[in-house]
Amino acid sequence: MTAVSLALSRGLDGMKISDFTVGTTAPSTGDIQLSFQLLDGQSKALTEKDVILACEAFIRALKWGGNNIFVTNSPPL
Repeated sequence: MTAVSLALSRGLDGMKISDFTVGTTAPSTGDIQLSFQLLDGQSKALTEKDVILACEAFIRALKWGGNNIFVTNSPPL
């Protein structure tokens, strides 16, 4: 399956497309990366709405869960 990847370096606000690195595999630049498959598990194409809803859900998880959702040795957000 083909994936779409976006990367953004810390300090950039993402208000212009040139702030992002875009690719079909994990970008080698940028501090923060988002990657998603173009097809779901049943080979149905994801819509823009599907991806936006998922991103909004991730934002909620970050806001509600704080550092408790990360099981790593990373520093706190």
